[in-house]
Amino acid sequence: MTTPNEIGYERVLVPVGDKSDPNMLTELSSTLVDPRRGAVRFTHVTTDRSFVGGQEDWRAGSDSVAESQHTLREESIESTGTIRTASSALEGILKEAEEYEADAVLIGWTDKDSVSSLVDKLLRKANCDVIVFSGDRDPVDTESILVPVVAQPDENRLRMLAVMSQRTGASVTFAYVAGAEGTEQEGRDLLEWSVERLAEHGVQAETELTTAENPVDALEELSAEYDIMVIGTSRGWWLRKTLFGRKTDTIANEAQCSVLMHKWQGEVPPEQ
Repeated sequence: MTTPNEIGYERVLVPVGDKSDPNMLTELSSTLVDPRRGAVRFTHVTTDRSFVGGQEDWRAGSDSVAESQHTLREESIESTGTIRTASSALEGILKEAEEYEADAVLIGWTDKDSVSSLVDKLLRKANCDVIVFSGDRDPVDTESILVPVVAQPDENRLRMLAVMSQRTGASVTFAYVAGAEGTEQEGRDLLEWSVERLAEHGVQAETELTTAENPVDALEELSAEYDIMVIGTSRGWWLRKTLFGRKTDTIANEAQCSVLMHKWQGEVPPEQ
């Protein structure tokens, strides 16, 4: 997204596995891409170099790519597909993103250790926005978005929130949990700033201020009232403690709604 007036990404890369789309990434990509001139590329990376295994993986991946392409074409969204072999899934995705000149990579988030490791490395190495999604419902039907804040949201994240809200009609609520790491007044100031900045993108947000000793538990409870919770990858002390290392999937597994992690280009996730 190059200017505040854009209504979506221009080139979104979506890595797909050899099965159906459990995180509904195809549907989410249709919400995030610019409907006027944007495009989505689905790619499947095979790392099995044996003849039999490679052929089976290629066929399964090809079917997944074709199915996702068909879904978007029915919505009149330009889409392409590729199958590539690489030494690792990470290498294949990064290479495809570079060649496609993607401005965002959209990938699913599960509780499998291999996927957690892939997501962590992709967040650190990709030279574009990375959107990680764990979905429990169709993102196209989103009616409410929860955005926990512990620092002023970056313009890139505000722009993405505006795109999601405007394309789905969903409400946006900024939430702050006061406690050991921040006062209620600090929370009010931050929430007010966030609402004012998002309004500049054409979306009027609501706010939620609560106090709790454990902000992670508080946000997980609060998430039950929303369809999607949008979180960042850095500058948040509770995120640093929860989202990386051995607890990478804690929020995604325990949140009572879909979870979308957004890392904008140039943002550096905290070290493990």
